[in-house]
Amino acid sequence: MTSPDAPGPSGPRRGRAPWRAWSRSAVLLLGGLLATALFALADQLLIAVLFLLFSLFMAYWTSPLRTGPHTPLATALARRGDDVVIILWAPGSTLSARLQTAVRPPREDVAWVNIYQDADAQPFLAEHGGPEAVPLVIVGDEVAPAASVVQVLEMQEAGRRRAAGEG
Repeated sequence: MTSPDAPGPSGPRRGRAPWRAWSRSAVLLLGGLLATALFALADQLLIAVLFLLFSLFMAYWTSPLRTGPHTPLATALARRGDDVVIILWAPGSTLSARLQTAVRPPREDVAWVNIYQDADAQPFLAEHGGPEAVPLVIVGDEVAPAASVVQVLEMQEAGRRRAAGEG
C-alpha cells in the first residue's frame, strides 16, 4: 500500500492541507447550516434552500478541495526567469483570490502552483516564510511573500524590462 504523498502513476505527489486550511470552510458550512435551519424553522423554505446552496458553494470555494489553476512546482521552477511569474497560492487565501481575479489564468507567462496539490511546494514555502507568505510570487531572482496585485504587476514589468535588456 502506498501513501497518498508517494509518487505514482497518477502524477505528482499531492500535499496535505493543514487543519487550519479547513477552518474557514468549516465555519462557513456550520454557519450556513445553522442559518438554513433557522430559516426552515421560520417556514422560509426557499430562502433556506438558497442559503444552504450558497453556504455549500462558499465552503467548497474556500476549501483545499478546490483545485484551481495548478502547475507542478518542479515544472514552474524549470521555467523560472524574468519573463515568467510563478505564484504559489492556496484556496481560501484572500490575497490568492485577489491575484487570481486580477491575473486571470490561463496565461503563458504565469505559472500557478496550488500549495495543497503539490507536496514539494510545502517545504519550498517554508523556506520563504511559511503559510503567512501565501501568495508567494517569484519573478526571476525576486521573491515576494504575501504579494499584492500591485507588487505582482510591478515585479512582472521589472522582469520584462530585464528580459528585454533594458536594465
